[in-house]
Amino acid sequence: MAPSKRRLFSVLAGACVTSLVLACNGIIGLSDYTRGECSGGGVCEDAGGFDVSVVDASDGGASDAMVDASGTLPVSWAAWPMPNYDAGGTTDNPMGYTAVTDQGWQDNVTKLVWRHPMPVEANNATYEQALQICAAPWRLPSRIELVTLLDLSQSGARVNPVFKSPSPGMQQGAHWTFSEVRPFDPAKREHWVVDFGGGGLAKRAELGDAAAVRCVKGGT
Repeated sequence: MAPSKRRLFSVLAGACVTSLVLACNGIIGLSDYTRGECSGGGVCEDAGGFDVSVVDASDGGASDAMVDASGTLPVSWAAWPMPNYDAGGTTDNPMGYTAVTDQGWQDNVTKLVWRHPMPVEANNATYEQALQICAAPWRLPSRIELVTLLDLSQSGARVNPVFKSPSPGMQQGAHWTFSEVRPFDPAKREHWVVDFGGGGLAKRAELGDAAAVRCVKGGT
């Protein structure tokens, strides 16, 4: 196994307890990673919807972006470790947040700042409305960024309790990301959404579908 792949699997291992291995694979996209990595750290043409390669802090530097002809947006590459919720035993990169006055919470691992609380209209919005809600300096998160908030040890909304109050707290349903479903279909214009009730991924179309919104800033 290539060193970069070993680093990724060791970082993510703490997030997967035995009973949740299949669910974790689906959330993080480990099967996409296995298919997507080529020799020399490149990405194979059939990498599909995968939007992150090595998440190793030792790689340093800001996130890179690679233009993918199959979609309209660049593919984002995380350059930080994956936060892990407490599944018992030793946990690498444990989840933790620091309050940012009048903004929300900064992730102590990724250093991303998450807007909290969100306005009421963020509970159910179209993709275009989501972009307006997350206007500068905020933005919609990528798929891997939003996945970092998942805490499968929690009941209700699968997030750290800091996101559950004050009202409105984190919704349990699907949340928009700007990550496009690949290969990109201009007729459907689908984006990945993260479900904070069940902890999985789904697809929603820009036109006609709605989901909740959680804004972020920093990173890419």
